[in-house]
Amino acid sequence: MRGTLINPAIGDRNVHWMVCDWDLAELDQDLVWQAGLAAARARASGEFTDALKLLVDGSFVPDPAAWPGGAGAAESPWQWLDRTVRSVEGEAEAVLYYARGLQEYHRGLFEVLVGGLAPLLTTVGLPRGYIESELFLGRYSATPGGIHREGCTNLHMVLQGKKVMHLWNTSDWIPRGTDVRADTDPLGNVEEEYLPDLAVADVEHLTTTTLRPGAGQAMFWRSGIWHVGDTPEPSLSFNVAMYTGSFNNPRPWTEVPAGPDGHLGREWLAEYRAFAGLAEDDAAALALVSAIGMRGIAPQDPEPGLPPAAIRRRTPAPLLWTPGDDGSLLVATHGAVRSFPAGTRDWVADLAGRSVGDTVQVPAGAADLARWLTWQSFADAA
Repeated sequence: MRGTLINPAIGDRNVHWMVCDWDLAELDQDLVWQAGLAAARARASGEFTDALKLLVDGSFVPDPAAWPGGAGAAESPWQWLDRTVRSVEGEAEAVLYYARGLQEYHRGLFEVLVGGLAPLLTTVGLPRGYIESELFLGRYSATPGGIHREGCTNLHMVLQGKKVMHLWNTSDWIPRGTDVRADTDPLGNVEEEYLPDLAVADVEHLTTTTLRPGAGQAMFWRSGIWHVGDTPEPSLSFNVAMYTGSFNNPRPWTEVPAGPDGHLGREWLAEYRAFAGLAEDDAAALALVSAIGMRGIAPQDPEPGLPPAAIRRRTPAPLLWTPGDDGSLLVATHGAVRSFPAGTRDWVADLAGRSVGDTVQVPAGAADLARWLTWQSFADAA
């Protein structure tokens, strides 16, 4: 059985924050680092404008040669961090490499995340906005920007090293006269607030909770929670940000009524489109739900030429379907959607309820669909 990122306690709406365990061996330091390198390459090429930030002693470093992978040699995250620290006269005191939307630059990471987040559909549902993934690598006494809060629920996994997070649940503790800087997240388009002049040491005694997860554990906190992190030692962590729309949205999540057969009704898809505003039509909405609300990256391998006689399910990622307008069947997995003959419905419904590793025969009428599922990494030819 594949592991998961979602601890069942996350479904308890009364829990504001906690340290929790997660179980997904595929999400390891190497995979996250390779995705971080891919983000750096994409940003250096000019193809993307908001993929990463490198801050050294509080200053942005715009030179791609200084970014991970910029030296041209294969480096571990710790080799890169050590080289970056030593590149500053007298050694840098604070270094942070931050990369966002990692799943959009590395297909392998995208697939692992979709499979690991699949239980989210049944435990919590989907947030109003997108789900994004982020990398934090460095050593620093406080998250750049200081104490802040965003309109997103977070699952912050420590892969290596140590990370500390200070959290405050309300705004009552903020000293009178404190400057509050409002901002808007450029990708999630939701509100953010920062307290740039407030040091943690001055306010950590005011209704503060401090979380200290070990490597292999995660911190969870809901939207609108004031927080700031620091690294007592060099640290690599990975965050899943689930955008809920605002700090105090009265309905930040929606349940997803997909049964074990993978069916989602057109009426619910229309409701989800109105709720989230992220999809123009039902097909796009079905595709987004199949990716657990994440923008991903298409597979690079060519579509197989011959249809398989049998396929083996390789992932817990959702396989979803709904009737099309023309009597066809819309099928979605890993954020991709395509129309197939209505006669494949029973076969798709059976496959959606199968376990990872199960093998099923492919009937003649489903040959094209089976070939597409292997192309989308949902199954392998058996």
